[in-house]
Amino acid sequence: MKDREERLALLVERGRREREALESATLEIREELERRRAQWKTASVLATGAAVVGTVAYKLFGRSSYSARIGRTASVVSLILGLVRAALKIGRFL
Repeated sequence: MKDREERLALLVERGRREREALESATLEIREELERRRAQWKTASVLATGAAVVGTVAYKLFGRSSYSARIGRTASVVSLILGLVRAALKIGRFL
């Protein structure tokens, strides 16, 4: 009978150790998952921010933006004014 009780006590102790090891491993996995989730969330926020900045920059400075149109118009106006000034200077000498 004593042999049986000792074996039972050993099995109970072994079960307790295995439960503790399983609990520890589960806790480590859970912490790793939370860490990875936080990393992906940060990466997602950064990617979204970069996309927003890119979109805003394209809207402000892209080929069809108002500032680009104003820039092209200013270039054309500057060119025309330069040609008019040159023509006026040449007209003085003729």
